[in-house]
Amino acid sequence: MLELVNVCKSYSSAAGDVPILANVNLALEPAQSVSIMGPSGSGKTTLLNLMGGLDKPTSGRVMLEHKNLTLLRNGELARLRNSCIGFVFQLHYLLPQCTVLENVLLPTLAVHQSRPEKDHAFKRAIDLLERTGMRAYADARPGELSGGQRQRAAVVRALIQKPALLLADEPTGSLDADTADQIADLLLELNQSESVTLVIATHSEKLAGKSQRRFQLKKTALTEIGVNSR
Repeated sequence: MLELVNVCKSYSSAAGDVPILANVNLALEPAQSVSIMGPSGSGKTTLLNLMGGLDKPTSGRVMLEHKNLTLLRNGELARLRNSCIGFVFQLHYLLPQCTVLENVLLPTLAVHQSRPEKDHAFKRAIDLLERTGMRAYADARPGELSGGQRQRAAVVRALIQKPALLLADEPTGSLDADTADQIADLLLELNQSESVTLVIATHSEKLAGKSQRRFQLKKTALTEIGVNSR
């Protein structure tokens, strides 16, 4: 459902082009869980941004469900991201003036919805909040939540549109060890129950060890380093 073909990415600097990724090839199946490890500055975030259509490669192709993201116009790309891709970041990026439920429903406001569609989105939001232990906090604002609760709300928001692909960039990086384990287990449980392909960029070997496939990004190259059966 996701394929990267000979993807290269470089940035211009005063000293010339700086390569970040070189000839990255990757093919992921639906509902797989994948972790990408690598030192800071190795290009993990850049790689996830390319997968999610937030950036375009210098060369190569990024294919999501047979669509070439590199050829889509900005409007088409924005619609595809909203409907097919969920993002979870190290920081939750919840709107402080909105309740948890309002934050979760924000992605659904990007397109016109009929009354039945709005009702369905509301029911799905409540269901996801229930499944993630956040139902009691639906009317709370982010400032009233713990770090782990905010991240759970961010995960629910990322899943509200039933995306085919969920990209998580250091989702446990700002959390304590116990809370990080809980968020990691939540992501992997939802990966299976929602049948969503999960890609996690992480420094945590413990988190990476829980995913089905593990990759190492180092010196512009992406190498598969392990396969787990789950």
